Amino acid sequence: MAFSSIIIAVLLLCLLASGSIGSQADCDVYAATGSSFTVRLKHVLKDSDSLRWFKNENLIFHRRSKKVIIGKNDDVDSTGSLKLTQLTKNNTGRYAPQIHRADGTSAGDLPSVRLCVLDRVQKPNVTMTCTDKGHVNFTCSVGQNEKITWFMDDEALEEKEKTLTREIKDVLKARFSCNVSNSVSSEISLPVQQNCYATLQKPHVTVNCTGDSEVTFTCAVSQKDNYVEFKWFNKENKQQESGETLTKKTKDVVNTRFFCNVSNPISYHISDPAVQNCFKPSFPTELLGISIWVFIGGGAGLLILVIVTATVCCVRARRKRRI
Repeated sequence: MAFSSIIIAVLLLCLLASGSIGSQADCDVYAATGSSFTVRLKHVLKDSDSLRWFKNENLIFHRRSKKVIIGKNDDVDSTGSLKLTQLTKNNTGRYAPQIHRADGTSAGDLPSVRLCVLDRVQKPNVTMTCTDKGHVNFTCSVGQNEKITWFMDDEALEEKEKTLTREIKDVLKARFSCNVSNSVSSEISLPVQQNCYATLQKPHVTVNCTGDSEVTFTCAVSQKDNYVEFKWFNKENKQQESGETLTKKTKDVVNTRFFCNVSNPISYHISDPAVQNCFKPSFPTELLGISIWVFIGGGAGLLILVIVTATVCCVRARRKRRI
């Protein structure tokens, strides 16, 4: 007995569901909640005629020879058309007129109208989600039985699903919005851009010593995401390595200046130069930023020039004395 009751309940739910699905598809006209609608009477009405309006099977208006029996005078206009105001979803249904002449004969079957009352759609919002596979998802907030149209930079796209997926590198500056609509209204969201890639700020380099044998340079950036690339350059602008850190033997980079470059698909910056401070030789290798060997070489050259000049002068002096 209980099993039979469950089957009957399920069948009733299926029937109700199919009825609710089909009801909107069978609508002749649509109207928005809160609006007004007039069901036109497609018949020339005479003062002596009896007019009835039915909603589904229920009599909602009856007037005989200008005397209102059911309803109010304002329910119809001068032509006998039915006026519906301040519509709610309860006004959904089939409206049918019925007219009898003064002699009791019927005016025949007159056209009926199935009206469906729907809520206006709400203004949608687009939310954005970054994935870990280089993609970005845009999701449109949408109600039941509402249609979606996606726009990229104000141009309509083919996709009609609630969520739109794109590769980040392909939509770096693109603006996405969604339009939702039903049979009585439509609204479009504000545009949204991906922000999976952040606009990078200028990095700075920190120096860490491992005793006096090794030095590690670290490239620090305030806004870092999964797509930031790090590259290291020396003062000759030769690329050294990639990665957030750079480790070198101290003796090999005593006065070498290093720069780090950070970049992603929408921005890049280069740091100020950094020099190791772990090891300082007893004999300076640079003076005023110039290699000490430049000064030594220059001094040696000047000394040679002085010696040669003095030698020449001595030779000339001896020759003059002999003369």
